[in-house]
Amino acid sequence: MTGNMVFDATRPVDDRYSPPPLGELEELAAALAEGRLSGGAPDLPHYEAELAGWFGTRRALAVNSGTSALHAALVALDVHPGAEVLVPATAPIVTAMPILTCGATPVIVDTTPGALAMDPADVQTKLTRRTKAAISLPLWGYPADDTAAAAILAAAGVPLIEDACQAHGTQVRGRYTGTLHRAGCFSTHDRKLLATGEGGFILTDDEELADRIDFYTHLGHLRGHVHGVNYKLAGPLAAIGRCRLRYLNTQLRIRREHAHTLLAVLPAGGPLTELPYGDGDQPNYYNLVLTAPPHQAPAIAAALANAGLPPDSRRYDYQPLYHRPIFTRQATSCPNAEALTAATFQLPVHPALSEATIGWVADRLRDLAERQAT
Repeated sequence: MTGNMVFDATRPVDDRYSPPPLGELEELAAALAEGRLSGGAPDLPHYEAELAGWFGTRRALAVNSGTSALHAALVALDVHPGAEVLVPATAPIVTAMPILTCGATPVIVDTTPGALAMDPADVQTKLTRRTKAAISLPLWGYPADDTAAAAILAAAGVPLIEDACQAHGTQVRGRYTGTLHRAGCFSTHDRKLLATGEGGFILTDDEELADRIDFYTHLGHLRGHVHGVNYKLAGPLAAIGRCRLRYLNTQLRIRREHAHTLLAVLPAGGPLTELPYGDGDQPNYYNLVLTAPPHQAPAIAAALANAGLPPDSRRYDYQPLYHRPIFTRQATSCPNAEALTAATFQLPVHPALSEATIGWVADRLRDLAERQAT
């Protein structure tokens, strides 16, 4: 089926995706000819309008990274030194770094069993008078339905923002992730579904919040009334974003087709199942994420890594946030997040993978699932 194709621990299946040519060179040539390449280039407002239209929000604000998007949103919500921000234990360090940049303290919250949503009981326990915001995290492009936690936060007057940096096109209850709460923060780094090299954007329906973010990310528009930083996105990157946004629906379709091909080979009742999500929810398949019973997870992780399909725990040393040295002071008991990170396996399903490669991966998954089942 796959000929001489071979992957192994030293030559893993590539999890990096580069889209095919989509007219970027022509758009870049037009941007160069126009002459303005800074964050004041004419492509920027067009790009922001197209982002808002695609996601169905009132405002979209383009910035130079997903980290900048999170930082700007937190600043606009008055997260300051001495404040606290709730963040899931499953968060990668890039989610929590902007909290430190604000001079605030990350307060790490457990997830619900077997899912990415924040545990409402743990949220309630960790709310204090210093809590200024909370971050929802649809990691790997999988839905994080934080409806229950959001209700608790709303009652306490605490805004919830979404770190949707891996979740372009993910849906929760029929709505796009990044549009569910006060603001949604996205990355357009090379590895993301909408890739401009570096970059990001913020979505919100709150006009006042959008204006505060706009002033902060544009040096206060040089009026001298408020403090600001230079987080503007460069014009050529906006031109690339406009081209690739038009392809996003096609990319989502192909990723879902690849994921469903792999899921179809898993034996019913076997040890490997997809990370669950609710009715009306839809992953974008940044990765296909599988789970296994805890007692079988270490052997499955090792087998996948040896086969050239290392999960994030092997490929990127992924583990709960408080295992990282700069966050150990915030360590807390998060048994659900510990179990989730130890028993999840992330598989690439991006459009650049050939039919033969997807077939090869399917063969490995089928063999592994059958061996573990016996």
